Amino acid sequence: MLLITTALMIEARPLVAALGLKAAGEGPFPFYEGGGRILTVTGTGTLRASAATGWALGRHPGIEAALNIGFCGASPGCAPLHAWRYVHSVRDEATGRMSIPDILIKHPFEEAPLLTVQRAVRGDSGQEALVDMEGSGFYEAARQVLPPDRIALLKWVSDALTGPLEVEKVARAYAGCLEPVLAFIRNRGRGEAPSGEAPGDPLVEEILFRLRLTRTQETQLRKWVPGYLSRGGDRGRLLDALPAATPATRPDNTRAFNDLKDVLES
Repeated sequence: MLLITTALMIEARPLVAALGLKAAGEGPFPFYEGGGRILTVTGTGTLRASAATGWALGRHPGIEAALNIGFCGASPGCAPLHAWRYVHSVRDEATGRMSIPDILIKHPFEEAPLLTVQRAVRGDSGQEALVDMEGSGFYEAARQVLPPDRIALLKWVSDALTGPLEVEKVARAYAGCLEPVLAFIRNRGRGEAPSGEAPGDPLVEEILFRLRLTRTQETQLRKWVPGYLSRGGDRGRLLDALPAATPATRPDNTRAFNDLKDVLES
């Protein structure tokens, strides 16, 4: 299950429509679900982003990955207007803390750092970074439950930090730029296969989604599984060898990979 968070309803509406999500239940934050995806609208600011993300993760223990989508500001030298950027690091202005998601997959977006601030910035931030008000709160809450390679932030440059937004105009432009993000989401938030590779056997893709493997381990798995199956191996045994939940730590993940390797070598 994939958790998607946005700060604003105008960010959420076109995603809800395109993904076919439906309003679901009651709670402190608006949320929608369908097709193995949940979308929560957090409101603005780090505290609300953290609270809403934590609430959603607690309410839905089956969530295996989290994706924050939303507007950001950026000086023209950092990113052009209406461009998407995949965040490779998040720094909280108030605490100075830097968080770095593990990006273990190939994806179609350019990458950029993100600075999360407490108040809207109108003018040069002094940083060669995207600027938002929720990213660090989302990341810190998600990191309490999910491994860092299952947490992603995709930011759309809504303004050049020069003044108030023309909300209706920006909302229309944003809705018209969603296709790359929708493709990313429909691929379960894992991004594209490594360059030159086909997506491969669905069994391999399921294993890759449920374990957080290094690129070396992924390459090994893509070679070993076809050999195991060609020897008459049982697909069910491989799935049974996987842990019920995504390993939360690297040692747990290594043990799970070794258990899978034992089955593949049998």
